[in-house]
Parts: sequence; structure tokens; C-alpha cells
Amino acid sequence: MSKELLQVEHVTISLKNQHQVLVKNISFSLEKAGAITLLGQSGSGKTTICRSILGLLNRNTFQVEGDILFGGISLFQLKEKERAMYYGRKIAFVPQNPMTALDPSRKVGAQMSEFLRIHQDLNKKDALSLYEQAMGRAGLTDTKRILNSLPGQLSGGMLQRCLIALAFAGKAKLVIADEPTTALDAVHRDQAVAQFLQLQEQGCALLIV
Repeated sequence: MSKELLQVEHVTISLKNQHQVLVKNISFSLEKAGAITLLGQSGSGKTTICRSILGLLNRNTFQVEGDILFGGISLFQLKEKERAMYYGRKIAFVPQNPMTALDPSRKVGAQMSEFLRIHQDLNKKDALSLYEQAMGRAGLTDTKRILNSLPGQLSGGMLQRCLIALAFAGKAKLVIADEPTTALDAVHRDQAVAQFLQLQEQGCALLIV
């Protein structure tokens, strides 16, 4: 059985209307519980590659050639309902700006518990309990206050750890992190790295920009 979890095979991404190539013939693979870093200057297409893996590119705007396989299954060939079983559940995302990933009008606890209820078929109480346990693993204390806060009431570093905690709770197989330490000070940067290593120890693969 192949150990490869993620395979990016000869992926080229272009803007349809402008016929502009953004990423050309990119290939790499990532093993289960492995780690890989995408390096490149600003504008080189690192985030675009991540967004293609996550299924976040607008098909009316972008043309994607090649293939991306997860566990040997082509993500491009999946129907919308089938993709929902992968994104968020098996593949988690930690964006550079965590605020963009959360609804600013809803409390953190409500959003995180809803996610776990959808993907793990849990009731609200069990989902909150599972998430609160994961928050401790992600280095978060004062969990009750965080759960009852709106995203705008928390720092960027704390929101990032909230999303890392979600990856813990959801038992993600792959975490894609887009420049996750750029906006953090030295102390929180070291803590974030330690938390990603914890994810890897539990069997999660890491793709870090």
C-alpha cells in the first residue's frame, strides 16, 4: 500500500480570461504524518497551490490542469457532496489571517461545535466538550471565555490556535498552513511550531507555506 497521502501531479494554474499562467507544472507528494514546506518569493503561487488543493479556486476564473490526489483519490473528480467529506474533515486549513476563516458575528464556540457536529455526527454538548479538550492541547487556557467570545474579541495568535485546536479535535489527516507564523511574535511563533509538531505526532501530515 502506498504511503503517499497527497500527490500533486503536474499542476498548472492559469487565469482563464487573461491567459496568464500563475503556476506551471508543479509536482510533489507528501507521506502520511510527513511534512513539506513550500518556499518562494511573494507572488510565486504558493497560496494559489494551497487553494487548489483545498478546492477554493473559482472554476469560472481559474483553469487548473494536472491532478491532485488524496489517499489515491482525485479531488478534481469528486462531486460537491463527496468533496465535503474531505475538506474540513480530513483536510484542515490554517490561514495566514485566521479572522477570514471565521464568521465575525458568531461566537467561537458556536462555530467550532457546529463544524464538529456536521463532520462527526455529535450533539452540541459532546462537540463542545471535544473541542474544549483540544483547546488545551493547542495551548489555550481560559477556554470558557474564548468559547463565548466573538472572533474580533480575540488576538490573531489566539484565533490561529483555535483553528489548530479544531484540527486536533477533527483528527485531520492533512493540515495546510499558509504562513502560519508570519504575524506572531517570537514566543507565540515557537508555541505554534510546537503545536504543529503535536499534530504530526498524532499522525497528521503538514503542508506549510
